Amino acid sequence: MQVMKYLLGLALLASTVASAASLSIYPYDGAKFVPGQRFDLRIEAENVQELKDAAVTLDGRPVEGLVRTTSKPTSAEWTLRSQSLPTGLHELKVRYTDANGEVTKTARWYVVPVVAPRAKNVILFIGDGLGWNTVNAARLVAHPYNPANGNATGQLAMMSDLSGMATVTTSSYDSAMADSANTASSIATGQKIQVNALNVYPDNTADSLDNPRVETITAMVKRSMGKSIGIVSSAFGVDATPAAFASYTRRRGDYQAIADQYFKGDVQPDVLLIGGSRDFIPSTAPGSRRKDATDWITDSQKQGYTFVSSRTELNAAGGNKLFGLFNIDNIPSYLDRAQYQTPEALGDFKDMPYLWDSTKKAVETLEKNPNGFFLMVEAGMVDKYEHPLDWQRAIWDVLELDKAVEWAKTYAKSHPDTLVLVTADHAHSLSVYGTYDAAKGPGKREAVGVYEAAGFPTYGDKRDANGLPLPETSRTYAVGFAAVPDYCETYLGRRVFLDPTVSNGQTGAAAGFLPNPKLCQEGAVTRTGNLPPSANQGVHTADPLPLFAFGPGSENFFGMMDQTDLFFSMARALGLDATRTR
Repeated sequence: MQVMKYLLGLALLASTVASAASLSIYPYDGAKFVPGQRFDLRIEAENVQELKDAAVTLDGRPVEGLVRTTSKPTSAEWTLRSQSLPTGLHELKVRYTDANGEVTKTARWYVVPVVAPRAKNVILFIGDGLGWNTVNAARLVAHPYNPANGNATGQLAMMSDLSGMATVTTSSYDSAMADSANTASSIATGQKIQVNALNVYPDNTADSLDNPRVETITAMVKRSMGKSIGIVSSAFGVDATPAAFASYTRRRGDYQAIADQYFKGDVQPDVLLIGGSRDFIPSTAPGSRRKDATDWITDSQKQGYTFVSSRTELNAAGGNKLFGLFNIDNIPSYLDRAQYQTPEALGDFKDMPYLWDSTKKAVETLEKNPNGFFLMVEAGMVDKYEHPLDWQRAIWDVLELDKAVEWAKTYAKSHPDTLVLVTADHAHSLSVYGTYDAAKGPGKREAVGVYEAAGFPTYGDKRDANGLPLPETSRTYAVGFAAVPDYCETYLGRRVFLDPTVSNGQTGAAAGFLPNPKLCQEGAVTRTGNLPPSANQGVHTADPLPLFAFGPGSENFFGMMDQTDLFFSMARALGLDATRTR
């Protein structure tokens, strides 16, 4: 009898496993939208055995027009593209029956009400990796404390004269940790997005470009309000943050497709000023990453864009549409462009714009539209230098960003219908913990001063042509990172960039990274990392982010906010009603 019960239990278990059907609905349960925001409805049933019938209702009524597909023998999918909803609470119910019985699931969505507009224009600055600690480190460098009394000698432009301020939390649809793609997408759409995805929900197909989409704020304000759109970034142009405001893909590495969507997609920005020409030039051109003969430098001009490739050309450019590429890849750090100017960093690109140049020219171009504009400006290289633990290059790029913010705030004073926002996509583990006596040379732990032994740094004793301090001074800050691989700490910056690690030369499971011997030879402290051996640089953190707001609608940004809330606060400031058409 016991044997029979045991065998019956195994049979029931096997039956349960075989019938473990799963049902997914996208948009996900709890998603919010603005009125008229377009999205793709996607329903996926997995582990289906002999599907008999199915029903999908929205607010109690059958959903018409669903396209049924079967990606594999045990699945069924239903898709309906480009849907939108009016204000209020909505409920989608899905039911299907197969050989194992009935499966049901419900998703509830809320469409926020429209309010009267406060702002005509939005200038959104995103410092990639600009967590609270990073912006504070920039403040400490730019405005050292008075050694006579310990008081601050000034404030960053982004932190002064605030009319709104918030602390922003981040998370991904599929992870507590975040990357630039999904976080920028949350700002652009108000949705939780998967790591490495841009403005799309998951699906069960291998094609990264067919995922269900959700419309971006840039697409909506252009479509329904007739505003002009600008995208500026110091990173290569198809990188995650700029791409999040004009493209849709499950894989942020679909560089060619992202480049094409800039000129063929639903946004088609009027101003696009970026680094990284390799994805816009034909495959036969040196440095190209494309797989075809498309030449967007030539083709963009056929679409009415003025093309520029240097700071000189940018400042002289006119017209209503502007396309700029200023490097083959990322635009080097501010320190490399303004102070070090080494051949290793600049190569053939010796006349690249500063972020304030691009911001100013973008606004001058976009403001010609009487309907207003939406401009996203990314300081993309802050993150790209925090990853390899080069805090000086990262912080001076924050100072470059701050000068662009200063210009935008001045513009907003004479254009009081302009909302200026400064925030980040995610944080890094950077922290200021003391000072460093540079006279003792690199890599000396005894040169680190803490508490009263720290004294005051001497930044600002020498400044460059733009008024920013030089990093080389007798007493610097001691800055470190919490999430690191094994590497050698020198404490001081260097004129030539070096990665913190190199490959160990192994393959397979033994592959990993070692401290860069060039850094270790400089005289350095060997630091044991806390990341897996496969890590070759620092990683993003879940630390909260700052948000600084200036101008009309800034009252919508306050307290603790989820990153998706930024989208709705911008929409509220603009009075965005995407049910309108122009």
